[in-house]
Amino acid sequence: MKNKYDKKSRQMRMDPILSGLLIFGSIVVAAVFAVVSSDRPLTNLEAVLLQSFGLGAGLIGSFIFGRQSTQKAAVELVKPHARSAFRRLWSLYQSLSRLAEVVQSAQRARFDNENSEKQISNNECIAVIEAIISEQLSTADDALEDWRDLIPEDIEVLEQRMNTRQNNKNRMKGNE
Repeated sequence: MKNKYDKKSRQMRMDPILSGLLIFGSIVVAAVFAVVSSDRPLTNLEAVLLQSFGLGAGLIGSFIFGRQSTQKAAVELVKPHARSAFRRLWSLYQSLSRLAEVVQSAQRARFDNENSEKQISNNECIAVIEAIISEQLSTADDALEDWRDLIPEDIEVLEQRMNTRQNNKNRMKGNE
């Protein structure tokens, strides 16, 4: 996965250079066309070739430059909406974490129960709740990967917070 982002970032660094060179090349071709045509009359083939090279380089350079600028504009346009949806996702993670803690607490408490019929019922309920939590966490993980393309900085902050919180919980469990 890291190679994908490296290749994309490398291409994004090269696009402005390539588009600048192509646009500069089209300007140079136009200047050469003007200088040569002022010295002597150009043949039809020379005129067509010089204009074609200039036009082609200018169009390709403009296309690359335009593609890059629209990608940046699109990300900036979507970012505010992505942040609000991301906050909802973060809320989902928090609520699922609280639910998982309740399930773990119920699992520990079920062994204290002396009534075997009630214990079987509790086991079945806990299994259903665990399946629901597992599916919800899977959905949230997939959504996080989708958001990573739009707001990678926020995803990094979230992952750091989650790791810190998990480490704190593990330390607390170790102290019990």
